Formats: sequence, structure tokens, C-alpha cells
Amino acid sequence: MLFSLITVLILPVAINVAAGAVPDNVKPYLWLAWPAAAASAVAAAVLEARSRQAAATQSGGGAEADDEARLRRAAEELAQTVHRQWAAEAEIRMLHRPQPLHLRWSTTGRPVSAGPSAVLGDGVVGGRPLRLRLHGGNDDIVPLFTQLPRRRLVLLGDPGAGKTVLAILLTLGLLEERREHGGPVPVLLSLSSWDPHIEHLHRWVVRRLVEDYPALANADVFSPEAAARLVNCGHIVPVLDGLDEMPAGLHPVAIDAIDRIAPGSPLVLTCRSAEYVAAVATGGTVLSTAAVVELQPVGVQEVITFLSAGGMAGANRWAAVLTHLREVSDGPLAEALSSPLLTALLRAVYTDPAADPAELLDPARFPDRCAIESHLLEAFVPAVYAHRLPPPMVEGLGATPLRYSPEPARRWLAFLAGHLQQHQTRDLAWWQLHRVFSPAGRRAIGLLLGLMSGLVAGLGVGVGVGLEVGVAAGVAGGFGAGLVAVPPPHPLYANLRLRGGLRSFGRKLVPGLAVGLMMGAGALCAFAVADGLGAGLGGGLETAGKVVCVAGLSTGLAFAAMMWLNTPADALCSPSSRSVLRADRSVSAIRIVVETLGSGLLAGLTTGRYGFGIAVGFTWALVAGVGGGLALGLAGRYAGRFQTGLAASPWGWFLVSRFWLALRGQLPWRLMRFLDDAHRRGVLRQAGAVYQFRHARLQDHLAAPAPAPSARQVLQPVRGRRT
Repeated sequence: MLFSLITVLILPVAINVAAGAVPDNVKPYLWLAWPAAAASAVAAAVLEARSRQAAATQSGGGAEADDEARLRRAAEELAQTVHRQWAAEAEIRMLHRPQPLHLRWSTTGRPVSAGPSAVLGDGVVGGRPLRLRLHGGNDDIVPLFTQLPRRRLVLLGDPGAGKTVLAILLTLGLLEERREHGGPVPVLLSLSSWDPHIEHLHRWVVRRLVEDYPALANADVFSPEAAARLVNCGHIVPVLDGLDEMPAGLHPVAIDAIDRIAPGSPLVLTCRSAEYVAAVATGGTVLSTAAVVELQPVGVQEVITFLSAGGMAGANRWAAVLTHLREVSDGPLAEALSSPLLTALLRAVYTDPAADPAELLDPARFPDRCAIESHLLEAFVPAVYAHRLPPPMVEGLGATPLRYSPEPARRWLAFLAGHLQQHQTRDLAWWQLHRVFSPAGRRAIGLLLGLMSGLVAGLGVGVGVGLEVGVAAGVAGGFGAGLVAVPPPHPLYANLRLRGGLRSFGRKLVPGLAVGLMMGAGALCAFAVADGLGAGLGGGLETAGKVVCVAGLSTGLAFAAMMWLNTPADALCSPSSRSVLRADRSVSAIRIVVETLGSGLLAGLTTGRYGFGIAVGFTWALVAGVGGGLALGLAGRYAGRFQTGLAASPWGWFLVSRFWLALRGQLPWRLMRFLDDAHRRGVLRQAGAVYQFRHARLQDHLAAPAPAPSARQVLQPVRGRRT
């Protein structure tokens, strides 16, 4: 049907246009296009009939069975990818080295859970009242979840209690369970980007799956709507981490939205205890079929075991601390180390054999828990950057990291933390770095990217109409498009291993031609306005119509080719910021060559001396460029939600933003290498394609003004470090 439409409508229109524009020696041969159009229409009709006949012969469930097989493949590859992703993250966090800190949990005593019969089901204990008494540790969380009839679990805990760590261990444990017994795929997702007012939870999960694993959008490989079917058919267990990271006003709405999901949909939710209690009290809704367990403070013995395990260098340094913990189990140090986060920070801060953890026993410097917490949070970043050697390579990460001094590293991290705080988010996405600028700054970036793209397109146009005129047209078009350019919302991908190439290109041809004609229509309007104002362009509107129609159609071919190449990948891979950046950079390079330079080249050749020989002057070029570029930008922004050139590239926005911030000293020149290094050092964690700070409290601490050194710190050398 598509090819018939193209041959019956597009070709006759092109012939009629060409009849008035081609040289006289070409006109006698134009009649050959009509039989070619008729033959193409017949061929398209035959192909369409055969395609429908082949689809009809696949009755009896053959096509449906193949579709199910591809969906199972999607689930299997997703499980393997998620396991690689979080196994690497567990290695980064040293969750198994030398052994994980033992976390204890039990049924919460807070009024935030449903009755035992709702959680366990009626009649579990015949004739006897049910009492929900759940408790255990790290190794018991997977059996707990799998034995729950509804498979819904809420993990509560104080800040730094280990909720995310337990969610990672649960995800990895469920994946191991799936290898042996099958079942749905657990996918750990940060809730910070969900707004339940505007997006259903399942729809948000589908969107996040496609963003983090874009190959799931490849219908030819993983079946149509693979991500949506995986979620809606119960093949996914969403492990929703950090309800408390959403704006506080959304907490009650989110709990109510989650509770409305069909009872057969399993899920895991983590949240800080105080925020969850407040949300339930405000909204009056609990998760009616979910078991709610709460992480307990870490005991002194667990802390001692964790700090003693693995034979730390200079073990004698820890003797005084361990003795103090045994003897004063309710003191400020023991109280602070009841948080797994602070226990992990303590180990990281005093890993250096020259550092002395016994300084924490000084009551003058550390009189209470808050003083110890502030000290560990402040000392963490300098400590992890003070080591001589960079952290070792982890499978799946990039090249060897560079070495950074503690002072600039702390300043750069503080800038990023402040940026996230300003926008009330925990997700550090490189494609959103432009948000550090004001609206005027973002408009300037869009204009710059538009001008750069227009220059490239103008070089292509100049091949046919002359370099001076071509560059003028291109730069004017880039200026027009750049005036209304907005940052693209997400990175893009290009797949050069295309299946069904001709059919796929055919589907993109009509919208591509529409894009080109939009640009031509804008240029024609600009001609009309200029002619009405007496600009004296010469040639009249008839010649202008020929120019914009021929240039628009030829430009549309380049747009169609770019749309054709911009398809999802055909293999799932572990998401990372660097891999997403590489993919978008590849798309940008292809866009510059195929769409920007290619469209300019086609327009110049078909219009100028090598095509129809239409004379285009300098004034013509400026008018057509501004009108066409502005029309294209407006149509893309408000109608088709597309953009062209570098303005359509998140990488282009990131490149300009990074360059300007590095020039001002607010970020390093090689930002992605720095973020990768911070991830390896444990300052950042990776959540899909974005980074997050290791913990929200670390982000909050770095975003606050840096504490001024005390008089004692100024007058005395730094303790615990060799000079």
C-alpha cells in the first residue's frame, strides 16, 4: 500500500514539477516516467498481495508461536544483561569483599502494612489467627520474597541502613533463582524520575526499559512492543528503589498508584522509614498485599566482624577502635556505625595504612554521632582520591582512569551535586548537563549548534550553486532552525545491521519527504514575504516555487535515510553512560554526513548547474535559508517532535556544555573519564545509563557549602598521613 501511494501520488507530482523546470532538451523524454510509474504501481500491488497472502498462510498459530519465541528470547537476554550490570556494580561496591556487612531485617512494627491475611492469603493457618513474623538477614531475603503468595515486598530503613544494597543482593539472588527454576526477570530501577500524576507505573517501567535497553524496541528481533508485553504479561519484577527520592508530595500518590496495580503483578519497593510512615499517614493507603519489613541497625558485633575481616593492612591501628566498640557499645562511635553507610565510609576513609582511625575516639573533636558522621562524609572523597594508584579494572568498564588530586576532584563533585540539588534529582545524566545553564544560555547553545550544522549543509549546497551562495543559504538555514532549537530529551542510536532494508526505508520515505516539503514551504513563504516587501529577488515566485520544491524533495530523501538508520540495536547490552554516549556520538556523525551534508548536497546538485540549472543568487539564498530553517525548526518542535543537525544530538549539547564548564574550571575537560573514575572509586554508583552519588546523604553533603577548616586543623598538620 505504501509503495502504491508513492508511485501513484509522489511520482506524478514530481513529473509535473519537473516539466516546468528541466531544460528543453530533457522535456521530450519525460513521458517515459508515466509508464515507469504505472509499472511501479503494478509491482507494488503484486508485492502487497503476496505479502498479505504469506501472512494469511501463517494461520493456526505459527506467527503467534514465533512471536512468543522472540519474546522469550527478549526475557532471557534481558536477564543475562541485568545480571552482568548489577554483578559489576556489586564488584565496584565490594559487596562481597571480604564479606558483605550482615544486614538484619524483620517485620516492621510501624502502622504501614496490611493485615497478615491480606499478605499471606486466607486460611494459611486453618482456624488460628494469623500473625506476620518475618525476620532474617542477607541470605534470607530471596527465600522470603519467593515464598510470599503475592510476591510484593516493601523494604524500609533509616538513611544509610542498606536498602539499596539489599535491593541489589535481592536482584542478583532472584536472577540466580531464575536460572534454576525460571520465572520473571527482576529489574532494579530508581524511582526518582517517576511522576504518578502523569504516567502509569507500568508505562514508566516500559519507558525505562526501552531507555536503558534500547534493543527491546527492535520489533524485528524481539517482537513488536516487546518491553510492554514483558511488563504487562508478568515477565518483569520491578525492584523500585528509593520512593523517598521522589518529591515528598508525590509519595502518597505513588503508594496509591502502586496499590492499584493488578494483584498478580510482583514488585519490590524501598523507602526510608520516616518518609513511608508520613506518606501512609497523609494518603491513608497502604500496599494492601505487600509484606513490609524494616532493616535494623547494625549491631556492634557485626561492625567488628566487618572491620576485622580480610586482614586489613596495619591491623594494630584498629585495635583501639575495636576495643572501644566492645566496651562502649552505646557510645557515639557505636551509634554512628550502626548505619551500614557510615561503617563502609569508615573502612574507606581509613584504608590507607598511614591513617589512624583511633582519632575518632577523641571526645573533644567527636563528641557525638553527628560530628562523626560529618567527619566521615567530608573525609571520604579526599581519602579515595589520595591513593597513589587508580582503582583496578572492572569488567565492562572503559579505559584505565586518570589520576586526580583530591582538591579539584572534590570541587568538581560538589558542583555536580549542587546541580542535581538545584533540579531536585538524584540522576546525573550527561545528556542533561545543559540544564546548568539558564534558558538564555540554552538558546545560545541551540543557535550555535544550528549555525554549525548549517555551515556543513551549506558546503554541500555550494557544490551545485557556488560556495559563497551555498554557505550563505546553509548558515541562514541553521540560524533559522537554531532560533527555536530545544535540547533533545534522550540519546539516540543507529543500527547499521538493518534487516528488511528496502521495506524499512519505504516506511521512512513518506515522513522524510514531508520534512523536506515543510522546509520548502517555509522557504516559499519567506520568498512571498520578501517579494511583497519589494526586495526584488528576481525570477518571480514561479522560479522560487521550482527551487523550493526540487530542493525540498531531494532534501527529504536525506531525511528519510537518516530516519531509516536511526533504528534500535538488535542486541541487548549492559547500559552505561559511556556506551550511551558512544552510541549517540555515532548517530551524530551519521547525521552530519547523511542528513546535513547529504541534504545540502542533493539540494545543491538538483537545483544548480549540475541539475536543473536554476540560477540562485546570494539574496535568494539568505531568504530561502532563513525561511526554510525556521519552518523546519518550528515544525519539528511543535508538530513532529524532530530536529535536524547537531541540535538534534544530545552529544552536541553535551559537547558545548562540557567545553564551557571546563573552560570556567567547574568541571574537568574529560568529564566522562572523571565520572567513570569516580564510579570505580565508589563515589558514584551506576543506575542504568545514569550515574548517582553513592548515597543521597553524600550528595547532600557535597552540595552544601564546604566546611571551613577549624583553627586546630589550620595550625596542626593533618593527622594520620605520612609527610
